[in-house]
Order: sequence, then C-alpha cells, then structure tokens
Amino acid sequence: MLKLPSELAINQVEELHQQVLQELAVEQDVCVDISEVTRVDTASIQLLCALQKHLLTVSHKILWHGHSQAFLTSVEELGLTEFLALNGRN
Repeated sequence: MLKLPSELAINQVEELHQQVLQELAVEQDVCVDISEVTRVDTASIQLLCALQKHLLTVSHKILWHGHSQAFLTSVEELGLTEFLALNGRN
C-alpha cells in the first residue's frame, strides 16, 4: 500500500515518484491510502494521474483507501475526479 503523507507538495514529488515506481514493479492494482492527506498541490495530483494513466494501459487501476476531504476537493477542483475514479467518495 502506498500511504500518502499529510502534505503532498512539489518538494515531495520525487520521493512519491520513487514509491510509485516500487508499487509498479509488482504489476497489479495499486492501493493508495489518502487518509492522512490534509494538503495537496497540483504536481502531486499530476503524478497520481500519470500513475492512473499507466495502470489503465496495463489493465490495472488505483484502489483508493481512506478518506481525505482536502484531497477529494483538490482533485474535484481540477476536474479529475472521474479520471482518478474517485466518484462517490465525498
């Protein structure tokens, strides 16, 4: 499981990218825990979109775990709720 930190900011994207690469090595759906996220920026969401895009090409997906209103609101404001398959999680 990929547990996201409370603050997802651009200065953490490289570390998050490395974690994503480790998850991709397993070649299955990726479980992402958003329960502790209190702040998220666009760069972090872009990385998660790239993860989702890749997973869809290999017939896998992100499995979301937990709840973070801050995360859901940020994704919704960017118009990416459907792409990230977060519908119905508010």
